[in-house]
Amino acid sequence: MNIVFLGTSDFAVPSLRSLAASKHKILAVVTQPDRPKGRSSQPCPSPVKAVADEYGLRVIQPENVNHPETVLLLEETRPDIIIVVAYGQKLSQQILSIPKYQCINIHASLLPRYRGAAPVNWAIINGEDVTGVSIIIMGERMDTGDIIAQRSLSIYPHETAGELEKRLAPLGAEVLLFVLEQLEKGTVISKAQDDANATYAKKLKKEDGRINWNQDAKRIHNFVRGMTPRPCAYTYLSKADKKIRIIILKTEIGTVWHGQTCLSVKPQPGDVIDISAKGINVAAIDTAGADFVPSILITMLQPEGRRLMSAAEFIRGHSIKVGDHFNSIP
Repeated sequence: MNIVFLGTSDFAVPSLRSLAASKHKILAVVTQPDRPKGRSSQPCPSPVKAVADEYGLRVIQPENVNHPETVLLLEETRPDIIIVVAYGQKLSQQILSIPKYQCINIHASLLPRYRGAAPVNWAIINGEDVTGVSIIIMGERMDTGDIIAQRSLSIYPHETAGELEKRLAPLGAEVLLFVLEQLEKGTVISKAQDDANATYAKKLKKEDGRINWNQDAKRIHNFVRGMTPRPCAYTYLSKADKKIRIIILKTEIGTVWHGQTCLSVKPQPGDVIDISAKGINVAAIDTAGADFVPSILITMLQPEGRRLMSAAEFIRGHSIKVGDHFNSIP
């Protein structure tokens, strides 16, 4: 098949590599323009552009994919199919009508659950045990098209959103090649999504990462996992004279015997209740009874303006102590 591929992020890379190594022909790769990354002010290519250049593929980088000039370029390629994987812009009806067959999209959830921009994050935040990938026929409404194929994947208990995405991406590439084969044979069977079972995964912003300590330990743990590596979960450590903004990257669910806390009063959510070589134990909402304090064990963190470090390193360099408090507000 003659293919136009639209993608930008790391999630799209395995699909592009699989297509480049297959019998199919990639006519063009459309990706976002080069933009500054991290602390660098220099424009950097997207992961998809870097791979396209590696294979010597034609690259198109419009600011707006629906601009008439870009639409004309895509029409001139005369593709059999347009494949969209984590591209980052909505396609106009004019583009959707270009290919001989259709435009298809790889989405990182088992649709109709978790339609939207952040399906991997929200599946973990909500404590799901299973997710997967869906390949759909694209329509005017985002993530609502008929399903061509799906494949499920278990979510590991301590897996972060970034780690799960790295496992979903090659799964999507594998299912994509299967779908292209079925399209060539004319054996594709699609089914409509059941809108009654739809859930939504809104785009997460930096400010959405604030940890709410007034929750049970499992919900906090899932929240940290789902926000890692981006947009990141964060909190504030209250000390005698200041508050330190800290990004939390790794946690475990802990339970500390009340006698270990060395506190004269019952700890409140956010209180530091134990410090050890394993990490920093912080109280969550008490649902375990009088003898034990449910907690979150912080094992990896990053103070604002500093490098990523283990909790043990942070403890050695800061005068944190039992009774200090983590706040949701600055």
